[in-house]
This record gives sequence, C-alpha cells and structure tokens, in this order.
Amino acid sequence: MSILAYFSYPVFVRALVACLLSGGILSLVGIVIVVLNLTTMRFALMHIALLGSAIALILSFSPIWGALLAIACGAWFLGPLSDKLKIDTGLSSALFMTGSLALAFFLFYQAGLPAMEAFDVFSGNILALSKEDIYSLVIVSAVVLILVVCFYREIQLVLYNSELAETLGIQSKLVRNLMLLISGLAIGVSMRLVGALLVDAIILLPALGGLQLGSSLVTAALCTSLIGLTSTVLGLLVSLYFNWPLGVTITLTGVIVLLVVTLAKRFIKKGVFAKEGLAVKKEVDR
Repeated sequence: MSILAYFSYPVFVRALVACLLSGGILSLVGIVIVVLNLTTMRFALMHIALLGSAIALILSFSPIWGALLAIACGAWFLGPLSDKLKIDTGLSSALFMTGSLALAFFLFYQAGLPAMEAFDVFSGNILALSKEDIYSLVIVSAVVLILVVCFYREIQLVLYNSELAETLGIQSKLVRNLMLLISGLAIGVSMRLVGALLVDAIILLPALGGLQLGSSLVTAALCTSLIGLTSTVLGLLVSLYFNWPLGVTITLTGVIVLLVVTLAKRFIKKGVFAKEGLAVKKEVDR
C-alpha cells in the first residue's frame, strides 16, 4: 500500500494531525525544560499522573483525564513549593516524584484498585488515538501557542535572567509557573502519543537541536518546531512503510535528526543565548 492510500483512513489522519501538533507546537516547551534545567520534572509528572489515575479510578472517573488534571495541578504547584522550601525546582520535582508514587501505591492497596488500568496512562499509541485524545491535544497545543506568542518578551527575559526580569517589572515567578504548567500539560498529552518512556522524543530532542541552531529565542523556537515536525511526521511515515513500531521509530528518527543537527552545529559558531543576551541588553538600555 502506498503512503497516499493511508490518507483515506481516519486513523492515519488523526495520527498525522497528532504528529503535526506535537512536533510543531508541544516541542516548544522543551526549550523551557532545557534552559531551566527541569529534566527531572518530567519523571515527577509521570508519577503524579499515576496518582491522578488512582484517584480517578476511586471516583469512577476516566484515569486519563485524572492523570492530566493531576499533572496540571502538580506542575502549577511545583514552582511555589520550590520558593517556599527555598530549593531548586529539580529537587522539589524529586519530592513530588517520591511522594506521589508512594501515595499512589498506598491507594492501590487500600482501595483494591486495578493497578494495571491506572498504568495505562504510561502507554501510548498514535494510531490508537480517540477523538477525545485529539481534542485534548488541540486544546493544549492552542494554549501553548497562545502563551508563547502573547508572552514572548516575558518568557525571553525570564529564561535569560529572572532577576533582571523582575527589575524590568515582570512577574517572573508567575511567568515561570505558567511555563511549568504548559510544560506539564504538554508532557501529559505526549504520554498518550508515544508512551511515558519515549516522551523525550517529542519534548526534549527537538529543543536540544533548536537551541544549538538558533541565534535568538525566535529562531531557536522555529528550529525546534521544524525539527519536531520532521521527527514525528517522518517517523510516522517510515514506521508505516516498513511496518515498524511507531513510538520507537519516531524516537529513533528524532535521535538521528538531532545527530545531524549536532554535526551541522560545527558550521554555526554561536547558539541561542549568546545573541539572546545581546537582545536583552538592548531591551534594558531602552
């Protein structure tokens, strides 16, 4: 069967839409995770998702939506907890991770919950997405895009220097918490696409490449989206053509694209935050 023939199948169309949205938009939150050194946060949110699923099962609610709601709450309170305890966000992520995991297994034991049903949130398959999954992906992607476009200047300054952003009248903590929230939602939705263990293929790998190629935050974001689109769409097509596992193929495609970008970096002298500092300095001078 040719690739064009797949377009007659709604399942493939939904998968393609998911690849376009996740690769082109959700990958942008990877910039926040990399720059703010929040790589441990994704593990914490995965465990929080398990807790949310457990609570949802107790309430006879959808474990998927319970997981997303728990991730949103966890991501939003992650920043304030770090400020309250005066510790790094990465350390508070570890606290969230261990605490939520212990509480989730406690609920499994006390309520006699079917643990495997709760663990479904860790599995993902783009070809098995329902309309409900697509709706949630569209909503989260729209929120990410709107926040990035409307608060570009604030995000730029907070990522470069949060203290400098405060002196310029920007509520850096609020901006940071919003970035954590959209990052958490993006991670939660991505788990439905490729599974928890392969979520880095959508979130982190494109950002790592984009930050190497970009000479400003704008170009880094554009490069990240382009790399994300290439990885997800090409991975989808290759997996269908060769009948390979979808999530694994997307991940391997992302790794190969990142390696190509890293080699291409040899021809580019400076990365994103070298020239970004100049842009911020001009902003301060004004």
